[in-house]
Amino acid sequence: MTTNEPRPQREPTGRSTQDRLRRAHIADAAAGFDGLVSVGWIKSSGASVSGTLALWDQGQLAEVPAGIGWDVVRMGRHRGWRTVDALRAAGEPVGPVLVAEPYVEVLVALGSADDWDQDGATVLAAGELVPVPPPAVVAPHTLNARSWIVPPKDTLTDGAKLYEAYAAAGATLIAGDLR
Repeated sequence: MTTNEPRPQREPTGRSTQDRLRRAHIADAAAGFDGLVSVGWIKSSGASVSGTLALWDQGQLAEVPAGIGWDVVRMGRHRGWRTVDALRAAGEPVGPVLVAEPYVEVLVALGSADDWDQDGATVLAAGELVPVPPPAVVAPHTLNARSWIVPPKDTLTDGAKLYEAYAAAGATLIAGDLR
């Protein structure tokens, strides 16, 4: 190409400025993600892996059903963060953990939360849809007000250990420990 020739024009992408900003935000979040996307947890839920990946590529949350490949324990946000901290402090493996404005959701081994009876937390019903962002969207980054505290990999949190950590987190809150 000589200096007198016009530069080739890029094809219009049809993406709005807002869409380009959203994609850049997700790319920034992905830069902090240290692994490939694990899809085993999606497959085990019965959700479409290709459909989930397509929604993520479009900058949308995907919905995967709980209670099929894994259970979900939902708890209040403040106590949920404390519970995850307690698990980590105890050296326990922590599987995927989601955070939304009012709550934290922890993916646990299927059936391991069947006897859950802690106040302020519930186990989602089988088939209840859980909106999930791509694994690269880790707090403090969000997609539609949702993000991962712990992105999905190949492990799930043990329900019994989560139960113990949740009880311990509740005890520190009752004692007035608001660190």
